[in-house]
Amino acid sequence: MTFDVVVLGATGFTGRLACEYLAQRAQKGDVKPVSWAMAGRDLQKLEGIKGELPEVAKEVPLLKVDVKKIEELKEIAKKAKVILNFAGSPYADKALPVVEACASNGCCYVDITGEAPFAKTSAELYDAKAKETKSLILHMCGFDSIPCDIAAFMVAKEMRKRYGMGCSKIRAAVLKTSVGVSGGTIYSGIHMLTTDQENAEAWKDPYGMEPPGGLRGPDRCDGGDTNLPRWDELNERWVMMSPLSNPSVRTVRRSNALMGYEYGQGLSYGEGMAVPGPVSGWLGTTAMGMVVLSLALFPTRWALQRWVLPAPGQGPSRKTLEEGYFTVRTVGRGEKEVDGKNPTVAAQVQSGSGGDPGYKCTALMAVESALCCALQRSACAEGGVHTPASGLGQTLVDRLNDAGMKLFVEP
Repeated sequence: MTFDVVVLGATGFTGRLACEYLAQRAQKGDVKPVSWAMAGRDLQKLEGIKGELPEVAKEVPLLKVDVKKIEELKEIAKKAKVILNFAGSPYADKALPVVEACASNGCCYVDITGEAPFAKTSAELYDAKAKETKSLILHMCGFDSIPCDIAAFMVAKEMRKRYGMGCSKIRAAVLKTSVGVSGGTIYSGIHMLTTDQENAEAWKDPYGMEPPGGLRGPDRCDGGDTNLPRWDELNERWVMMSPLSNPSVRTVRRSNALMGYEYGQGLSYGEGMAVPGPVSGWLGTTAMGMVVLSLALFPTRWALQRWVLPAPGQGPSRKTLEEGYFTVRTVGRGEKEVDGKNPTVAAQVQSGSGGDPGYKCTALMAVESALCCALQRSACAEGGVHTPASGLGQTLVDRLNDAGMKLFVEP
């Protein structure tokens, strides 16, 4: 039997939400049927998750697989069009065999990692093989980093359409957000802070995910990649560092490079989280630094893990999942003047009915990314290790809008 999508790590917090989304999607009469399966190493746990899903999911197959056993992964890759991988927390020490299995067998791969070093290693090891087998490998397909990556794509595309030019500068601002936190996300962050990783320099280099031969750019010099509060002249508001900006800005720059610098060869890209003013920006930055320091130091980390932080597999309440939201606004400035000034184009990506950005809406975005590959393969990139924008582009924009999110270019 061949499946459109196999959800790997279905017993994890976000994996369960992805299964819920697929089951609820199957209840709608106006969508194309999808054949899917749930996969993990514990069949009993998988059975328990399936039992909580809507009745329409009662016949969904369960597949036993250990992510440390490459032969088991390859057998699943042979049966699937796409493996949607939630077996991370972190991905760095679990996901490379899954990517290898997919790249070797022409199966597409989607995950929600925000780990730039892992994504870089994946590209170094498997991009050539994936191109050969026409396997599309997509990282960062959740809140890390679809909203900013796709918004930049929309802005650059509209700038070309309206004015026939690229962008000299693009700035994204998270205008508002309400997001919960899960144990898996926290433990991924702790792993990255406390463990030596291959390609760890990808965190520090503003172009750490750029493909070989990339042109790089001016971002390190003009505030596009700073961690300090700053005035965003394009969005006309103060912003501070966003917790997601490190992987997200590198994803956007990789998208531009993979698309032949359609956004602009001298592009400066940056993003941040909107704040009322400079004082709140500095207070927020200080608080964020204290949290990171507390997680990096063993005594405080141990105490937080022991008494405060959720464990892996635990996450926000159902109320938080349903009521969460986000809005990302991205503005691009044209490379050349028109009637004496450089034109601007703005786009927004909103959660719409998607819910909590880090989990419920992330599950939606990841599933729809996988369905692009499973149901609209010819409209996606041919193969290789891509970003959401370079691999899926307008196909993903359309699917996310159809799924209840709101993605649009401002008039």
